[in-house]
Amino acid sequence: MKIILAGLLGLVSTLASAEPSVPYMPSWQARSQLERLVDEAGLQITTTDWPLPAAAVQRALDDLPGDLSPSLLESKQYVADELRKLLQGKVDAQLRNRAEAPVGFGDNYTPGSSIRLSSAATEFGNAVPFAARIGIRVEQSSNSLQTTFSGWSKEGRVQAKLDNTALVTRISGLNVQAFAHRNWWGPGWQSSLINGSNVPPWMGVGIQRSEVTPSKSKWLSWMGPWTLEMFVARAQDPVLVANQPDGYYFIGQRLTLKPLPWLEIGLTRDTQTGGAGRASGISDILNQAFTTGGEHSFTGSTQQDSSNGVAGYDVRLNCPRSVRCAAYFQWMGEDSSGQSHLPNSFMTLEGLEWWSESGRHRVFTEYMQTYTDSFPWNPAKYVGSGYRNWAYPQGFTNGARWIGSSFGGDARILTLGWLDAEASRLLKVYFGETSTALGSYDPNTNATGNLIGPHGSLVGVAAQQSFQWNAWTITPEVDYTHLAQGISIGVNKTTDVRGGVTFSRSLGD
Repeated sequence: MKIILAGLLGLVSTLASAEPSVPYMPSWQARSQLERLVDEAGLQITTTDWPLPAAAVQRALDDLPGDLSPSLLESKQYVADELRKLLQGKVDAQLRNRAEAPVGFGDNYTPGSSIRLSSAATEFGNAVPFAARIGIRVEQSSNSLQTTFSGWSKEGRVQAKLDNTALVTRISGLNVQAFAHRNWWGPGWQSSLINGSNVPPWMGVGIQRSEVTPSKSKWLSWMGPWTLEMFVARAQDPVLVANQPDGYYFIGQRLTLKPLPWLEIGLTRDTQTGGAGRASGISDILNQAFTTGGEHSFTGSTQQDSSNGVAGYDVRLNCPRSVRCAAYFQWMGEDSSGQSHLPNSFMTLEGLEWWSESGRHRVFTEYMQTYTDSFPWNPAKYVGSGYRNWAYPQGFTNGARWIGSSFGGDARILTLGWLDAEASRLLKVYFGETSTALGSYDPNTNATGNLIGPHGSLVGVAAQQSFQWNAWTITPEVDYTHLAQGISIGVNKTTDVRGGVTFSRSLGD
């Protein structure tokens, strides 16, 4: 996969130029409308790789045919309105009690209150154009297992950080950017196995294709709508265990393509490398990004693992348009584990979704397993390895929160969800089990054979409903979660109810 990514990076200079723009992460309502426009109206973008360049999404909307049905025109207008408002700047203030709950697409990961202020997106520069946006976030600590705090940094009870921030320029069809934002890589609605909404914003630098529409190059046109993204960010983990390589570098690489109208494919690799006490620097980052990067192993000592990686594949398959449904799959494994140079020892996710003729309602069912070797035909499902590695005892985390599914390693969870985009109403129900604490991870409370934190059989329900009041969107929410085993630690409890309300408005209204 690394060879594919490197080769495509070399070919991308053949692409037509486009002006740079800030990244766009849709709300769950807008993502539902975008998927409908892709599936029913032929919108030329991918929908399993977020954020995308805002201008690329807008150009794809503008290229839609003019004879769309009234309901598809409403879907197009909804997305266009959200894009316009986000580019004008936004304020979000969420007030809720300190409690952990599952985190899906578009959810706020913070187990407590937070406020975020984002400026309008601006463009400047003549010979070298730039697009920029500044966002600041103040929140209660996102580590729900933490019990002692100090200062205002990553160890603090209250933390301030950049979020929804970007400085972007364009070079040969690529957006070259410094940023602070979250990603969602994969087709799931409740879980991304490799890079989802459960973590604080990544602060890093990277490149992303400035368009999503099919390439004009004869070498790449077969890919259909596609995007390529690569970035390097630094984790914000608090120190949880002695000799922890905190401040590690996170390398994210993803290629997403839609070669057929009914098929979207994603190839992803994420790598932990460097950090306190480990080899670091530009040469190490390049080695990990573009070569095999050394051996990764579930067993052994820290000397055996030069880095830790998770990599794999995802697929979304559309039904015929008259049926209005899709199936999706995600398979993520330990990168280069054992003797293979391909991902293996897979964690798995499968889902089905259906939407109504008007596009208002979307229903999904999603089943995920973060046991390694969790394909049905594998004879064993290994405990103590999902999202964990000897070289990085703090786990596959950022801010002490799981980078992948918020249900953590060694989990089996079925999620049933109903999305009402018109009423901005969401309802989700969860069933299953997890061997680690929900949301956050601490090896002292989640070590194999010493599971004292909340874990075991899990049931839960989440509901939210948005209302408009003048220029404000007001969204009350309630979450109930019960874990059958362990003891409550910090605000990560075996049984808890979380209630809150979010106030949001565009600064341009």
